[in-house]
Amino acid sequence: MKHTLLLTLTALLALSGCTKTGESTFIHKTVSDYNVTETLARFSKALAPKKYTPVHQMDHTPLATQEKMYLKPTLSVDLSNPLIDSKLLDCNPTMAADLPVRIGVYRELSGKVTLVYTNPEYWTLKHNMKNADCLKLVKIMAADLDEASGAIVKKTK
Repeated sequence: MKHTLLLTLTALLALSGCTKTGESTFIHKTVSDYNVTETLARFSKALAPKKYTPVHQMDHTPLATQEKMYLKPTLSVDLSNPLIDSKLLDCNPTMAADLPVRIGVYRELSGKVTLVYTNPEYWTLKHNMKNADCLKLVKIMAADLDEASGAIVKKTK
């Protein structure tokens, strides 16, 4: 009985993270109007006034080439806002597994470029956050990332 209940709860939690199309609600995706490099530059620049700085950037394609594999252009960058990151780490040290926030940018064979990141609000579940101040910080970070996503989409008139 206990085992069945545990399996049921696990399944419900897993399903709560999916949309009707089967995509995860924990992953935020924005299709860009720019190439991979420009997308990452625009996103990072949009976050700079809010004190997010790149602490590490990686181009995954050359590593795949070394292994004699083909990989579409794929970059990732870790962005840190020291004030927010420090406060979140103080809320729960397990946040070290998710900070700094990692952004991915990739181009599909169709040419479509997509920027992705884990929705910070997922961390409230993953790290069992209940403190109101900590939850507020997560919402601020989520809003900052969502707002910066607008920098990679051309404005239509």
